[in-house]
Order: sequence, then structure tokens, then C-alpha cells
Amino acid sequence: MDGQLYEIQDGVRRAKAAWLCGQGTIRARLGGIGDILQVSLENLRSPKAMIGNSGPRGADWGGIYRATRRGEVLPPIVIVAGAEGTPIAEVEVQADELDLFRQRYSSDT
Repeated sequence: MDGQLYEIQDGVRRAKAAWLCGQGTIRARLGGIGDILQVSLENLRSPKAMIGNSGPRGADWGGIYRATRRGEVLPPIVIVAGAEGTPIAEVEVQADELDLFRQRYSSDT
């Protein structure tokens, strides 16, 4: 894969889920139009450094992550050429209070 860097315009959650599930590439459309490309996750930059895990977008994250783990084909992300933003590997997934509660008490049993 070439070293071209891309900024994600739509699909940060899909890209992060793919990275967490060990995928090396993701389907993408340059500018949201044209052919679908396979782009290296290492070449993607996110406009956000953290993904929320609560509220409506948090529900999106859970569904996207589970679908990715099951191997479902999700819509391609939208990218543009550019190097601004956070590498997808460094984007954090924010845990909400309920997640922290579950982690604490599930380890006590």
C-alpha cells in the first residue's frame, strides 16, 4: 500500500472498529464518490482524538463494533487526501460510567 495519508470525513467509528478487530484495511470512497478503494488503516487520520461511548452516538459505536467483529460489510468510509488529525490507532474510545461500573463489578465475581 502506498504511503498516501487520508483524513476521514465520515466513518471514524467504522475505522476504529476495524483497527480494534485486527483488520489492516477498510473500504473507502475518496471524496464520497467514485470507486470503492481498500485503504490501509495506518494511513488514516481522524478529525477527533476520542470517540464517545454514551448517548445516541455511543449506541452507534456499539453496533458498529459488534457488526465489524461479526465480519459484516459496512458502508465505506469517506476520505480525502491529507495528513491532519489523529492516527486511527491513537483514537481513544471513551468509557461511560455504566461501562466502568460493569468492569469494576464483573472482575469482583
